[in-house]
Amino acid sequence: MFSRNEKRSPGTDTLIGQATTLEGTVDCETDLRIEGRIRGSIRCSRNITIGETGVVFADVEGVSVVIAGSLTGDVIASGSLLIESTGQLNGNATCSAFIIKDGGQFNGTSSMGEAKKASASVSHDSGAAVSASESAV
Repeated sequence: MFSRNEKRSPGTDTLIGQATTLEGTVDCETDLRIEGRIRGSIRCSRNITIGETGVVFADVEGVSVVIAGSLTGDVIASGSLLIESTGQLNGNATCSAFIIKDGGQFNGTSSMGEAKKASASVSHDSGAAVSASESAV
């Protein structure tokens, strides 16, 4: 049925299910969909979707971010940020494109076109991260 030489896809989408609660750092290299609860930080090299049942208390960084649930924290999207009609963002947004559908809620500040610069950070031995724009000062 399955050939031993059959190539598998390099990664599968990651789902945090509705009955799941996570605390800590989430690092992923696949598309991430959150229907459960996360508290901590999220870094994804691809796309992040917070579903209608998703509740996130975290700083989030990804390529494109879609919020249909609730996010409390800052967002850095190198691509687009979309807040669906059921979505709520309480925090700051840095992205290349920003869309809020009717009914979507945004409480914070936004910065457009600076996502790549904002996500480039330099880590020092002290453990503190300094953004590229701050280190030039």
